[in-house]
Amino acid sequence: MKKIAVLLLLQTWLLSTPLMAAETPKYVADCPAGAVAAEKCKVDKNTYFGWRTYAANCQVCHGGSGMGSTFAPNLMDRLKTRVDYARFVTVVTEGYTGQVGAMPAWKTKKDVMSNLDNLYQYLRARTDGKLPPGRPQKAP
Repeated sequence: MKKIAVLLLLQTWLLSTPLMAAETPKYVADCPAGAVAAEKCKVDKNTYFGWRTYAANCQVCHGGSGMGSTFAPNLMDRLKTRVDYARFVTVVTEGYTGQVGAMPAWKTKKDVMSNLDNLYQYLRARTDGKLPPGRPQKAP
């Protein structure tokens, strides 16, 4: 019965969320030339919420800068070379077991799932070199 309730909740969420949009989420990051810390940068609201989601849930394994650890991969490398938006959604939602460690499935964690696009935006800004590590400022 619990499994059915979770599946119904997930179905409702998937139908009400633009996760499978044709376009990947876009970010806005405004950093002064040569900025090496995100504290000097301003980002749009969604990218800021992506940073908050990352800081609360992901940095424990992937590190504060997303550059990985002894048991979790460097997300900048992964997003740059082999993880597109669709794969990102699948791995975060369903989890993944690799050669070194295992990524848990986050599909039942509401704060992660409701900010999945925002999380991708934040990581994409980091991967594209438009946002250095750290806590960005939320633009007005």
